[in-house]
Amino acid sequence: MKTKTFTTIIILALTAIYLNVSATVWRVNPTPNSSAHYSTLQAAHDAATTLNNDTLYLEGSTFSAGGLTITKKLTIIGNGYFLAQNPETQYNIQPSIFNSYVYCNAGSEGSKFIGCTFFYSIYLYTNNLTFERNHFPYGNSSAIYAQVNCSDILILNNYFETYYGYQSINLSQVHSNILIANNYFNGYVTVGGSFSGIFANNIFNYPITIYNSTLVNNIALHTATLSNCVVTYNIGNSTQFGDQNGNQQNVSQTDLFVGPTGTSTDGQWVLKVGSPAIGTGEGGTDIGIFGGEYPYILSGLPPIPAIYSLDAQSLPSNTLDVNLKAKSHN
Repeated sequence: MKTKTFTTIIILALTAIYLNVSATVWRVNPTPNSSAHYSTLQAAHDAATTLNNDTLYLEGSTFSAGGLTITKKLTIIGNGYFLAQNPETQYNIQPSIFNSYVYCNAGSEGSKFIGCTFFYSIYLYTNNLTFERNHFPYGNSSAIYAQVNCSDILILNNYFETYYGYQSINLSQVHSNILIANNYFNGYVTVGGSFSGIFANNIFNYPITIYNSTLVNNIALHTATLSNCVVTYNIGNSTQFGDQNGNQQNVSQTDLFVGPTGTSTDGQWVLKVGSPAIGTGEGGTDIGIFGGEYPYILSGLPPIPAIYSLDAQSLPSNTLDVNLKAKSHN
């Protein structure tokens, strides 16, 4: 109990130092008998004491914190994912799970979702939202699905493991100022004819249909339907992007990445020595998810200091002898 309480205090302190704001950090942990403030995200959101600009720290657990209908401006920070697969991630290797739908409604503008795992769809009903370093394991309809016209959406550093023909993102309304960067997509990426945005440093492992966009530094391992797009410094395993304007075509996947043997689920997309994606992107950056302005972070670790090793022993004097290791994941 002492160790658990001490760990919680340290995590909250590190989170507060990183955020450097006067807003409150609320703990959410669905594990029975947890000492967190709340056991579900909706209860934490709905509480009168939870105000705009507050942070909900969703702790890793084998239990789900449910879904969320969000009408406040909040930052929701999870634990990351694939935590047992990569080194020096978190002391608690459980993911932070949403196991029901998320509805981003009016009032939630400016909200951020970071380091969480979503088993159901996120529906967008408003503007100015950020989804960063999250994991979408399966798919249920679309992982991120815009229900209305929206703008100022950031989709960064996410791992869309969607499969069985589901869509990773579906932005088929009127959309502008959308940045989709440094994501791995294993589901359809579909945007409509009234879309306007930028796709940078993504890996597409399933068919994409994109209109009116800039595509730069991406890697496509499946078919691509592009219309009225600016396409530069991309790599295709076939002729998706051609071979002009810095684009490369007919590049084998095995020539690009280290591959799955001996690596983590997301670590397999690291560029291998001699990869034609190294240094060949716009401005000399690497092509793919680990290059560009928003390099992918293994395990989706949130940009706050994380404790990855903790050894706490009670001494006869009723004190704790504590050794911990922590590092930042900016």
